Amino acid sequence: MAIWTVAEKVSEDLVDQLLHNRGVAADDRAAFMAPDYATGTHDPFLFTRMEEAARRVFEALRNKERIVIHGDYDADGVCGASVLYLALLEIRDRIPLDGPFEGLIEVFLPDREEDGYGIAEHTIRRFGEEKRDLVITVDCGISNADELDLAGELGMDVIVCDHHQLGERLPEKAMLIHPLVPGEDYPNKTLCGTGVAFKLVSGVFEIARREGIDFVVGHEKWYLDFVAVATVTDVMPLVGENRVLEKYGLVVLNKTQRPGLLEILRTAKVEPGGIDTQTIGFQIGPRLNAAGRLGSAKMAFLTLVAEDHEEAAVHADALDEINKERRRISDSMFRQARNIVKAREDQKSVTVVWDHDWKPGVVGIIAGKLVREFGAPAFVLTRSGDHFVGSGRSMGGMHLVEAMRSCGDIFMKAGGHPQACGLSIADEDQLRLFADRVDAFGREYFGEIGPVDELLIDAEVRVQDLGWDLHGDVMSLAPFGQGNRLPKFLVRGVQVVESRKIGATERHLKMAIRDDVGSRLEMIGFGFGSRYDEAKPGAVLDMVMELDVNEWNGRRSLQGRIIDFR
Repeated sequence: MAIWTVAEKVSEDLVDQLLHNRGVAADDRAAFMAPDYATGTHDPFLFTRMEEAARRVFEALRNKERIVIHGDYDADGVCGASVLYLALLEIRDRIPLDGPFEGLIEVFLPDREEDGYGIAEHTIRRFGEEKRDLVITVDCGISNADELDLAGELGMDVIVCDHHQLGERLPEKAMLIHPLVPGEDYPNKTLCGTGVAFKLVSGVFEIARREGIDFVVGHEKWYLDFVAVATVTDVMPLVGENRVLEKYGLVVLNKTQRPGLLEILRTAKVEPGGIDTQTIGFQIGPRLNAAGRLGSAKMAFLTLVAEDHEEAAVHADALDEINKERRRISDSMFRQARNIVKAREDQKSVTVVWDHDWKPGVVGIIAGKLVREFGAPAFVLTRSGDHFVGSGRSMGGMHLVEAMRSCGDIFMKAGGHPQACGLSIADEDQLRLFADRVDAFGREYFGEIGPVDELLIDAEVRVQDLGWDLHGDVMSLAPFGQGNRLPKFLVRGVQVVESRKIGATERHLKMAIRDDVGSRLEMIGFGFGSRYDEAKPGAVLDMVMELDVNEWNGRRSLQGRIIDFR
């Protein structure tokens, strides 16, 4: 059960209170409330090697060289590859060339099972055999020093656009566009991979302008729709420059004319104009990620870069179907994983489970569900060929990359973020060793109290306060996401007046609550169907909620989204 922590009340003004809760200093509040692109974003040439990298890309286009963009199989990697691919095509078409463009702009997206996490040596060797001149990585590469140094030895130039945690050794023969490398001056240390690729694209557009090509200043902003999608799906903090990129990216996304994005929205039954970060997180992102989880990420890429609606519709419909299959498989795998954990006699500080037959592309989802179910960091692995591959998800502030490093040299591959990671392990003996060592790290990190799931509550309110005025105050802080969570409110002593389980499998809870002065609010609790007995009509509850808008048959009404109750 989560520990509820209500923020100290510092202001009668709700917006001031919410800004205080998010650590927004008084001097920064105007910029937070009204993000400005001109003042809130950073010059891409603040990256130490941007001048060199952007110039190299432009010269490769002008010299008709063979360029390959190596993305990743998740939404961030696919969006980043799409940004680079479409922008380079656009710049190429405006460069005066002597004769037709005889080079190549290719996109390679790895397969989870065949290529694994990051960049594979066999992929680099193939690029060498195919005489590629320039390799640009997106959302990968920083932990692949050996592979990228090999690319240099084979005669290829390499540009790395990445944001993951650094490996033990950095690539020596690559231009690194990465906010975390030692000595890097770029102020925003939390760009997603697509955000880094966007900065490279911005730099190349500027080089093109210097070379006399008529791109208006700010033209690159039309690629911010991809940045908005990737920033949310990769759970980057929506503060500072990221908040500005997301704000303007949502404007572009809501105006998008890209056939692929429009067809994805069609399958999700979402109308352009009302897209927000939750639309990205629950509708767009899962469809893009599903391709790399169960099939080929190339399907998502082809959707995003489709030139007409007929082509886009074919790919978008396929993404929709594979996403439905992903949900079915993940539900089955989670039931199995949960049963494994429940059958154990001892409680672990870090959950590690594995199976020989689970789908590699879904293990990250299962790890996240186990974190929510058992309140501890989780790693989930499955066999892939002759070894095991998996993903980890954190909680309670435990740094997953540091946790893996504490286990010693037992990984074939390992890397990622503090909150989410990927890993490969040779066999079950090494897996058991990993489970023991990462549990020891967790016990030392969390201490005797163990992992604690803290639910941060912004303010205690009354049901009668939960009206459109309060909703307007809340929405003034949008866009919401990591680092700027959707505000959560506590109401005490409310009575349940209606309650029923809903959904095909009765997984969800629909109810209405009323306070002691008769104010009423409809509530929805996704995944709370199993707690129906605690919330039958007549029950009196304290409840944590988010304020939401329910739209049905053209009507809009406020409702509460249940976060927890007791």
